[in-house]
Amino acid sequence: MANLCMAGLEKLKSILLTTGNTKLAEISGRDRVYWKPFEERSVRLENAPADLADQNRSVVYPAAYLYAARMENLQRQKFTGFSGPVQLVAEVRCSGERFEGLERELCSYVEAVTGALAANTGSWGEGLSYGGDFTVKFEPVKVGGRNFLHSARVEVAVQACG
Repeated sequence: MANLCMAGLEKLKSILLTTGNTKLAEISGRDRVYWKPFEERSVRLENAPADLADQNRSVVYPAAYLYAARMENLQRQKFTGFSGPVQLVAEVRCSGERFEGLERELCSYVEAVTGALAANTGSWGEGLSYGGDFTVKFEPVKVGGRNFLHSARVEVAVQACG
């Protein structure tokens, strides 16, 4: 079962680094604002709170922390060990010396993430499929990162069978 989570997280990372950056470039052109693309080292497969991540390593912003939040074995597909939804989370974090402008920046990154997800509905391979559902939860600006930190959780329901 855990391999389904890791396969989903690896696929989500690939989507952010390819389609997500393409969508971000489109948003940058539309808004006439340069938004730094996601980098390999800024998209991490871990569930670490921002303050802990900032204290223990050099964090590159904008950052996306990808992790599995929940699995539910509903046995929708008989004769398999697992079949049901896996909830993946892409927590997008933006940081700056001032909190002015962080809302716009974060919204642009969330738009890029959700646009990339919309472009990647269907089979993700390895027994995973994505139907297009997501939920976004915005957090208030707080102290952290490069003085101020703003984040949003994009929750994605992927159907898994394996």
